Amino acid sequence: MRLTYTLLIMAGLSTGLWAQNDIDPASRAAAANAGADKAASDTIPDGWTKAGVFNINLTQVNLTNWAAGGYSSVSGIAMFNGMANWKKGRKAWDNSLVLAFGGQDVHNGSGPQKTDDRIELNSKYGYELTKALYFAGIFQFKTQFTEGFSEDRTRISNFLAPAYTLLGLGLDYKPNKNFSAFFSPATARLVIVNDKTLWGGSTDPELRVFGVKNFETTAFEFGGYVRVQYQTELAKNITFLTRGDVFSNYLRNPQNMDVTWETLWTFKVNSWFAATLNTLLLYDHDTNLARTNAEGINYSGPGTQFKQTLGIGLSFKL
Repeated sequence: MRLTYTLLIMAGLSTGLWAQNDIDPASRAAAANAGADKAASDTIPDGWTKAGVFNINLTQVNLTNWAAGGYSSVSGIAMFNGMANWKKGRKAWDNSLVLAFGGQDVHNGSGPQKTDDRIELNSKYGYELTKALYFAGIFQFKTQFTEGFSEDRTRISNFLAPAYTLLGLGLDYKPNKNFSAFFSPATARLVIVNDKTLWGGSTDPELRVFGVKNFETTAFEFGGYVRVQYQTELAKNITFLTRGDVFSNYLRNPQNMDVTWETLWTFKVNSWFAATLNTLLLYDHDTNLARTNAEGINYSGPGTQFKQTLGIGLSFKL
């Protein structure tokens, strides 16, 4: 594809050299202005660039003497996606924040249940080495607001259990305001589990929960890290955002890479009403899930996690 594109450019230049005497000065000036406008649109402007979307979606079902069966329920979810980026000369600072919390209460005696819970902060500061290439440092913090339970009401997570703090140095490629790709071959990550009840009272010192050994609250990891983000406006009222990162721990099982991949579609109806579609794919070899093998035997082990949320409700663009 790149070779074909290069050949087309060379052919166009050759044609232009042969035909330049037939082009009037006004046409040449218009072409030059068009090229300048395109170059300006690809350039990230200095100063602050801020954006944010806050969504609230609610659902309520009330059944009285309903012959078909079912349960009354109330559910809702709130999500915030925001960014604040700054650039001045050869220096750039990018920040993003994701907050989400959702729950449901089905009137069947099971009690309230959490459907979404997320806190994620990313901050990246870079100095431009060449056009679109920066030497940069990155900071990331991820956790959740409150405790989570399994189907049998056993606590399996909590605030700061787990939490992930990451620091890395590397190169950041930002050709325009829509795309960035960061690579760090030297990244330190601290995994925090501050709720000792998650080990279930086990006395096994080698038992790990989210990668943290029993009787400890933190685990230090050092490895390579890659983060890619792309966002664009597909149409007047349709925006798309995707971002993903990969981390490999050099100190323990580097082949078992942690993967996060998220997409967010926003379909705007008017200034305050919108539909959103959010997907989140996770894989962490240190996160054990309840699973069943081919013989029907239950066991606990790592697996791919996937969450999809479709919401229609209030949306506020900040």
